[in-house]
Parts: sequence; structure tokens; C-alpha cells
Amino acid sequence: MKRLAICVAVGAVWLVPFEVAAQTWVTTDIGTTGSEAFGISDTATVVGRYLADAGANHGFVWSPESGWTDPGTLGGRNTYAQAVNNARQVVGSSDTTTSTHAFLWTAASGMVDIGTLGGRNSSAYGINEVGQVVGSSEVGGVATHAFRWTPGSGMLDLGTLGGSSSWAYDVNNAGQVVGESDLASGLRHAFLWSSSTGMVDLGTLGGSFSTATSINNLGQVVGFGRVTGNVASHAFRRTAGTMTDLGTLGGTESAALGINDSGQIVGYSDPAATTRHAFSLRAGGPMVDLGTLGGFTSGANGVNNAGQIVGFSCVREFDNHAMIWSGPWKDLVGNFGSTDGIWALRQTAWVRLHGRSPKMIVSGDFDGNGLDDLAIDFSANIGVWVWMNHATWAPLHYLSPTTMAVGDLDRNGRSDLVLSFPGYGIWAWMNNTTWRFLDPFEAMHFAVADLDGDGGDDLIADFGVYGLWELQDNSAWRFVHPFSVTTMAAADLDNNGQAELVASFRGYGIWVFRNNTDWSFLHPLTPDLITTGRLDGASETDLVIDFGPSLGIWTYSNSSTWSQIHFLSSSALVVADFDGDGQDEIVVAFGDGGVWRYSAADNSWTFLTWGTASALVASRIH
Repeated sequence: MKRLAICVAVGAVWLVPFEVAAQTWVTTDIGTTGSEAFGISDTATVVGRYLADAGANHGFVWSPESGWTDPGTLGGRNTYAQAVNNARQVVGSSDTTTSTHAFLWTAASGMVDIGTLGGRNSSAYGINEVGQVVGSSEVGGVATHAFRWTPGSGMLDLGTLGGSSSWAYDVNNAGQVVGESDLASGLRHAFLWSSSTGMVDLGTLGGSFSTATSINNLGQVVGFGRVTGNVASHAFRRTAGTMTDLGTLGGTESAALGINDSGQIVGYSDPAATTRHAFSLRAGGPMVDLGTLGGFTSGANGVNNAGQIVGFSCVREFDNHAMIWSGPWKDLVGNFGSTDGIWALRQTAWVRLHGRSPKMIVSGDFDGNGLDDLAIDFSANIGVWVWMNHATWAPLHYLSPTTMAVGDLDRNGRSDLVLSFPGYGIWAWMNNTTWRFLDPFEAMHFAVADLDGDGGDDLIADFGVYGLWELQDNSAWRFVHPFSVTTMAAADLDNNGQAELVASFRGYGIWVFRNNTDWSFLHPLTPDLITTGRLDGASETDLVIDFGPSLGIWTYSNSSTWSQIHFLSSSALVVADFDGDGQDEIVVAFGDGGVWRYSAADNSWTFLTWGTASALVASRIH
């Protein structure tokens, strides 16, 4: 069951980041006049409806690589595209010349009428990965029954819970169907149907009504229903036979409309008595308000296994657009060598990005649209390429650099790519358009952070025998230290708005350059790697340091506490918030021992994959 947006006006395609619950969600407006997105595949194909000419509603199919497609109609005026699977099979309902019928659409075959259960009208609301379609159809008179349709068997009537009508809204890959049905008493309850059990009443949250809107491949069901006293409807999750009230964003009402295989739930709730906002609720976390893009309402209708959410937002009063929300968490990108190439872990699924193994990978938003891009050095004779907006490969430079880094040097909100080319010095790719020459000498290492506290990034370059230099305010080089480093990183360790440089000098240990003025001693040993992150939820940034095979991996938390988290050294290591809980995790490649994720919250290690990774990068590619 899909709820339609309630405000209508004129719009365009644009991208806007905004702050939600102290975390940045990237919101992609893919809409036009009066549009709403209902479903999204794991490959980010989105379906929905928009207000076409003369007030008719037309369906749409949208993807990052192909843009907007109108699938047409069955001969009438209106079409609603409701769901899509990873094979880009789309289902929904469309007007014929005399009625409304459920359809199955593909780019190759177009729109196919899948008929009815004998009545005049039908609608399709869900499709799984094996092509089973569910929805509702009139069976004669005023009764409507839930159905499951397959190409070989046609439309199967799923019956009711004893009343006259039922409606099916989603189906998982095991063929389990959820929806709502009338009881003999006249009340309406959520149901779960399977071929072995038939239709089972899921009960309510204490009130008289419930409906099940979505089911994942683990059999977890979400929906909404009246609470005790019938004073309000709340979103629910049903797991292992137990229905749990998910609460609200602070108001009285909520509804859950989608769930993915990691248990992330989306829907809408009212944070105040007069508004409704889209929400996301991840397993173990709070209900997060996704806000709006300037209007007063929004709603989330579906979520894929990469954590991308679709729905609508009023971008201003009486102007609603179809939306994609991408969460604040990062995805993991790894180089797994010459035989495996580049892979990305998008929440729960590994996706291959390229078959060739690179020398280096860095991530940044080069075109300023709120989506991370990748810059990848494929070594000599191939050079540096960029993977833009998770869709397009493009060559950037034919030379292979010594090192690369990303930062906003000109403080305009776009990431700049800094590269050091042997024999050609340091260059910056600025604003995704312009090459800028920075220095004639080759640098061995880079670090980027706001060292002077003015709100913009500064570049720290290690020039080998010429020591460390800092490019301040994107204009002037300043001498920092006479020695070269083995590794370095920069972050705001004391939470004063000004980053510190943490540098390892061979034979002299680890030192910290504080407040852009003074060096202080931190540790006598020389580590293989230093990186930074917020591991324990405190405001101070922590250090993660790999001291090599003899001492393993340690953390330095809150500028005071050393802790060993593993006795082995890493072949690659990265720190970021990979699970969306607002707290960074450490992902470590242990050579042939595979890739593991460490959470400081519960001091636990989670296995991610086998394979030897030589580089790991955090990037938002969902």
C-alpha cells in the first residue's frame, strides 16, 4: 500500500545535502511536478509516479545511468509504477480504456497486462527477485482479493481472513506475502501468507486495525496499526512472532512502509501535531527524522539493501518531488589485487567496481553534488581515472602519481584532488574542471586538514630531504619541520576547531603539531600507519596506529588512553562510520586472514570477507 504525496507544484532535478540528527544525509531530488518514488532496487533503479499533462498521473522509471523513463499506459490516462526488482522488472497499475489493470513492465517487452481474478480492476504493489508479483484484484461485485502472480501459473487468489476483501503489498524471495485482510467481524488485520500455511492473522498493537506493508528475506514484517484504545496508529516490526511498537518522532502517528535485509525500516511519522516527516530506523538505533527540503511534509516508501531510501519531500510549500535519501554512513572500497580488482561493500552486499587492481584509491565529492566519487591510480601507461556519481568512468590524467590526497583547498564545498607527479611536481584538480600547479618538487606524503582553524583545508606535503611544508589558505607555502615522515595524519584531537598534525619520524617516534605552532612528543616508536576517527562517541578525535608485526594495532583515545585492539599488523586499514550509528569503526585487512571490522562500542570484531586487500577506502557510494 502506497501513500501519495499531498502537495503539488513545479520542480526540477537538483541535489541538496542537509543535516539530520547531527549526521549528513545526501538527498537526491529526482522529481518533477507532483512526483513520488515508491520503490528502489539494489542497483538504484527507482519507480514512482508524477503529474503529467492535463492532470494525469504517469509512472516513471529512473536510474543514475539512464535518467527518467515513462513506461506508458495500457491505453488509458493514469499509471502508477509501484515496485522494481534487480532485473528492472517494474510492476504497478495502469488504466486501460475501460478499467485499471495490474501490469509488468521491462524495457525490452514494454507494459504487459497481467489481468484480474475475474473482476474489472486490479493493481500490483510488489515483486520479488524471481518475478513473483503480488497485489489485489476485484473478484466480482465489490470484493477485492489479494493475489500472487507468476508468468507460468498466472494469478492465484490468496483468499481472506474470513471477511470479504484482502490486499497484498509485498513479497520476499521465499514467496511469503504480506498485506491486510477483512475479518468476518468487519475489522481489518495484517496478514502473512505462504504456500504452506496460507493466510495467517498477525494481530494488532492492541487496537482494531493493522496492515503489513513490507517483508524482507529474513521474514521480518513491518507495517502500522491502531494502538490500544484506537487513539493513534503506530509503526510496527514483527520478528519471530512478536509485533513491536516502533513509536513515533515525537507526535502521535507513524507508519512503517519498507524494510531491507539488514533490518533498516523506513516510513513516516509526525514530529509535531501538524506535520509528517520521512524516517529511517536502523537495527538497534533510534528513529531518525529525515526532514524535508523546505516544505512541511515528507515520506519514505521503500529502502534497498544498500540503505538508499525513496519517497517524496515537499521542497517548498505545495511543491512535492520524488526523492532518494542516502544515509550518513560510509561504504567500504577495497583493492583485492590483480585477480580480483576493486570491490565495494554496500552495507550487506559486495559489488565489483572494476576488474583491474590499482596502485591507489581516494574518495571525494569532486563535482559538489553531495555524492562521493572515486579517483583511482591504475599505474603507469593507464594513469588516473575517476568513477563519477557511482556510474561513469572517465580518464583524468595519463601519468601515475607518487601520492594523492583529497581536500577542499579553495573552500567552495567541492573536493579538490591533489597529486604529486614524479618529475612534474604537485598539481591540484580543482572544482572538477581545472588543473592548478602548486609546486615544482615531488612530494612523498600528503595530509589535508584545517590546521589554522579558518574553516578551510590546508595541505601538508612531505618533500623528503626538504622536510614538511604547509600550503596555507590555498596560496602560500610555510615550512613546518626539517625531517621527512614515515606516515602522518591530521585531525582535530582536542576538539577546538583546529586540526593537529600527527607525524611519525623514523628513529624519533610520533610527534604532534598542535594549534599550527608547537611540536609535542607522543610516543617513542615509529609506526607503519597512523589514521584518525571518533571511536567511542566522545567529541575528541582518536588515533588508530599500526605499530607493525611485533606490536599490532593500538588506539589512542581522548588524548589520554592507549589500548591494543589486535596483536597482528595490517596490510590495509581505514576508519569510518560504516554502520550508521554515529560512531566510527575500524576496518582492517589482515593479509591472507581476510578483512574484519572492529567496533569500539562493544570491543568486537566482525568478519567481512576473505581475500588479501592492499588498500581500503571509505566512500559513500550507496
